[in-house]
Amino acid sequence: MKFLKRALVASFAALALSVGPAVSAEAASMSFDVTKLSATNMVISNDNCKYFTVYLKYKKDNVGYWSVDSEIAGRHGSTTEAYFGSYKNPSTKNRNMICPSLDGLGKYRIGPSEVSVDNDYSWDAFTDHTKGYFYVRGKSYASLSSKRSGSTVTLTSSSKVYHPERYGKIKYSPKVKFQVKSGSKWKTLKTVSAKKGKATYKLKSKSKKYYRVTFSQVSWATGATSKSIKR
Repeated sequence: MKFLKRALVASFAALALSVGPAVSAEAASMSFDVTKLSATNMVISNDNCKYFTVYLKYKKDNVGYWSVDSEIAGRHGSTTEAYFGSYKNPSTKNRNMICPSLDGLGKYRIGPSEVSVDNDYSWDAFTDHTKGYFYVRGKSYASLSSKRSGSTVTLTSSSKVYHPERYGKIKYSPKVKFQVKSGSKWKTLKTVSAKKGKATYKLKSKSKKYYRVTFSQVSWATGATSKSIKR
């Protein structure tokens, strides 16, 4: 009986040695790589929560079932997660929601991601550190007023931005470009840093011309251009 037991153990050991390397080779060839995470930039003009879509691109080899859970974080930290996987269709799009009145404006990060994969031979879970980014910007507004005293023209700009955490428009102080229309193009006369939402520029001009102000977008606020005025 003892001899029979030893013979059975030896047989199972031999079988394990012959099968083991083949299983390990299959498992070693399994790979999954997140290559891109993305979402469209958003412009905020009210305090409502916003739905948006996150997109995934990936490469895989010898993987059957897979899932990807990607963290989404704003200026106040983690806000939500995007879920992808072979269990859903389409597997590379996920609809999400953020609330800028709570999560803030600015640059948002997608990733890192927790990945789970398996095939007929093996299962694995790991963290993929690929990151994507999108921007949530408050809508900005620009206006221009003017007055003339002889040949002196005084231009005064006013700028505001919608800030969801303040539930309304607030004074905004970007670098404002005062421009004059020259032919069919706009020429910048002076760039002035606004203070408390206001910027002023004085110039000499005997004839009436068209003027406007404009400023560029930043990570948390859109750019804006005023209507033109003739003075």
